[in-house]
Amino acid sequence: MASALDLAGVLRALDAETLRSRLLGRTVPRPNTVKDAFDLAETLLDRASLREVLSRLDRVSLIALRTTATAADAALVIERAEAAFDLSTDDVEAAFDRLSERLLVLLSTDGADSTDSSEPTHATTGIDGTGSPATDTTTSAAPTATAFDTVTEALDDDPLLTLARLAGIRPPVVLEAVEQLDDEAKAAHDTASAERLYAIVVEVAEIVRAVTDAPARELARGGLALPESRRLAEAARIDVDDVAPILVAARAASLVELGPEGWIPGPKAEAWLLSTWADRWASLVSAWLDALPAEVRTVLAQRSSTSWGEPLRTFSEWLFPAGGSWVVERLDAFARAAELFGLTSGSRPTSAAVALLGDGVEAATEIVRGLLPQPIDQVYLQHDLTVVAPGPLAPDLDARLRLIADVESAGLAATYRITETRIQAALSSGETADSLREFLTSLSSTGIPQPVDYLLTETADRHGRYRVAELGAADLDPQATSFGAVSQLRADDPALLDTAQVDQALRPIGLFRAGPLVMLSRFDAETVYWALLDERYPVLLEDADRRPTRPPLRRRPRRSAPPVGVDPLVALVERVQASSGTDDDTERAWISRQLDSAAHARLTVLITLAHADGTTSQLTMEPTGVGGGRVRGRDRKSDIERTLPLSSIVAVATPPA
Repeated sequence: MASALDLAGVLRALDAETLRSRLLGRTVPRPNTVKDAFDLAETLLDRASLREVLSRLDRVSLIALRTTATAADAALVIERAEAAFDLSTDDVEAAFDRLSERLLVLLSTDGADSTDSSEPTHATTGIDGTGSPATDTTTSAAPTATAFDTVTEALDDDPLLTLARLAGIRPPVVLEAVEQLDDEAKAAHDTASAERLYAIVVEVAEIVRAVTDAPARELARGGLALPESRRLAEAARIDVDDVAPILVAARAASLVELGPEGWIPGPKAEAWLLSTWADRWASLVSAWLDALPAEVRTVLAQRSSTSWGEPLRTFSEWLFPAGGSWVVERLDAFARAAELFGLTSGSRPTSAAVALLGDGVEAATEIVRGLLPQPIDQVYLQHDLTVVAPGPLAPDLDARLRLIADVESAGLAATYRITETRIQAALSSGETADSLREFLTSLSSTGIPQPVDYLLTETADRHGRYRVAELGAADLDPQATSFGAVSQLRADDPALLDTAQVDQALRPIGLFRAGPLVMLSRFDAETVYWALLDERYPVLLEDADRRPTRPPLRRRPRRSAPPVGVDPLVALVERVQASSGTDDDTERAWISRQLDSAAHARLTVLITLAHADGTTSQLTMEPTGVGGGRVRGRDRKSDIERTLPLSSIVAVATPPA
């Protein structure tokens, strides 16, 4: 069997990117303590680390691993595994690839130094170290597959992981598949999921809009603050417990992101809100599918068309015999997400779910497109300023209507309410009374009621009576400077500023009368703007040239951005690479560490010695100590103690079996 010494050699030979990808499949406890390839090898072969990685191996990989307890020709290993579990050569080759990627087996070529090659070839199977067809196997010796000694010991610790138990338990029988349902039952099953398919895109859209209006604050220790969870839940009309998984789905699709101020819209939010319902669903489910854990994807690849309830759990427990609690936890999370996306109904996958896993996102989207209701382009505009949409309003129309109306209820049938505050904001963003009237006329099947028309006219007439802007250099006078003003509020009628001056609700922004038509504030223009708008003042925000500008997003107090930390895994790889160089000093340190490691593990090694005449010789030795520039140990051939200078040793390897 192979040892930590062999694994250290493999790790030393890997390039940085390959080493990092290998370590992504392993848990490395206390990565900051790992200094070189030997530390990393010992960490990876630690019993706790091995138990964790074994728990995530599928049954086929465990059977293949069991057959490597003794080094053997790869062809013989494959023959053993095939006989034990009726496996194909492709199954076993794929299993060896997984084992090699997780650094659990040593694949090497007979007669070669296993520590000098990180990607040995499967010469007997025609597959190279990357899983691609080998281009030249005529000169390669037959590869061997050997488990590390501590890996075998970890397997032996669990009586459920004997080769007899692994190969003797057959997979659960599939009792019923979705395809076995008749067309009528399948259609009813899919229709039952249609409401959920539509609901998820509405819920995500409302959460995206809610964080657009104001960032959702994240706690310093992580997790959304409870008041923010309630705010988002109210906006999306969902339970507070559903906010977190929906936020995760939105983040995976780049619709929201976490910044210093909290959760804010992501780079794809604006385009997503204007896309069709089916395309919105496709973006969400595609990102979710890509983020699924590898173990769940492995299960679904073999059981995508059966029930995703108890039968899927039973099969998962069979497929991952050492899985323990994580199997149940991950499947429960998967089942909840599948229900959230409308992929299941009564734990049974819908036609869209089967198409998603079998034929891809586009095929599933076409099915979903046929299940979702068609968008409408007409609404009922009522005298009480409400707008009733009897079906899902087309996304572009919905987006424009929201400029002047708040959503009171969302769903297949939605209700909006036109408000003065919203109209004010729309006017500030470039709309006019005429453009809004034209839009509502084309949208309403009942015309524009008189109260709505009056509100448009009255709001437009009042719009801009109060104007807020930052103070420029030309506005600074001794009075403004002494007051510490940074913004100003102006009006054309002194009576308007008189009203603002005595308004107790505006006292927090500290307005100071600097003239008949001017007030000053120590707060920035955005803060003053939102304070006035909250109190229903017809306020307009201006830029430095006194031109109306689009109102800003409401901001929360900015927290200091957390320091950007170094990825512990990246730092670990850099340290291992630095200790694995090819200069003379590094090579000497490497040889010394190899011998020291062999002494501690009481291993026998093959030492290559360089002589003054340029020749070399080999010595099989069991090192007992390294120090003072020398290595002491027992010569296994002559059975006598020897002391060798480290300067004359040019290579250390594991002796051939």
